[in-house]
Amino acid sequence: MTDREPQVSIVVATHNRGAMLKEHLAAMLCQKNVDFELIYVDDGSSDDTSAVLASHAAQYPSILRYTRTENRGPGPARNTGVELARARHVVIADDDTFPEFNWLLRLLASQDKYRADVLAYALHPESLVLQSERYLHYRNLLVTGTAYRRDYIGPAFFLMRRDLYLEAGGFSKARLTAAEDFEFCHRLRSRGATIVFDPSVSVAHRFSADWSGVERRVRATAIDGARVYRMLGIPSSRLALRAVAKMVTAPVWALRAYPRDLYWAALKMEWLFFRHRIRTCLREKCR
Repeated sequence: MTDREPQVSIVVATHNRGAMLKEHLAAMLCQKNVDFELIYVDDGSSDDTSAVLASHAAQYPSILRYTRTENRGPGPARNTGVELARARHVVIADDDTFPEFNWLLRLLASQDKYRADVLAYALHPESLVLQSERYLHYRNLLVTGTAYRRDYIGPAFFLMRRDLYLEAGGFSKARLTAAEDFEFCHRLRSRGATIVFDPSVSVAHRFSADWSGVERRVRATAIDGARVYRMLGIPSSRLALRAVAKMVTAPVWALRAYPRDLYWAALKMEWLFFRHRIRTCLREKCR
């Protein structure tokens, strides 16, 4: 590792993704016209993730560093990575994304253009062959939309100043497998930060190839999302009412949100979300 200060530090939390990391790392290492470093945090993996990272760190010692922590979830792992970062700006990325060579350059240009404190970028599906992939793509669009926004709260794929990240306290230290990004965005906005979503800057994302992965994601969002909103001071009773309203109206809004061949699958997933959200709200209310 040289003593240079890169323009951007890319921080990636990873867990048990050894089989995918080589392909992901190849895409990350191909960024052009930006002086960058890669920081990976192995969040307590039990596969060969650490071995893959060690091998690449040995091949690219001036660019890539990694560390290993106990399994605490993506938020705390990202905080560890940002603490190690050397650049003025950090980019939060995921280990199942595959950016094109000009991704970083476009991110920096967009941040300058919109004078954003935080610049959120979009995901586009690497594949839309499987129904599970297509479902998660359209579900993601329900949150992010497809239009430019200056009031963004959503998935934490973004570029921001490292000092702002640290001043805001980073991601919650709570163990969350979903919705940790929503809590952080709320906290950033409460500090007056402008979070811009630019859908013209995107990376390919590998969505789950099976419905069991989809179900795990929906359950985690229902459960941890309820915990996050409680952390933000929203009463469990209000969350439960929102969940009821969302479920009751799902047969209508799902017609607009999903293609017809995904309609019944979408309703099934909404019922799964509803059950776990209500159970979590009831547990939180009884505490």
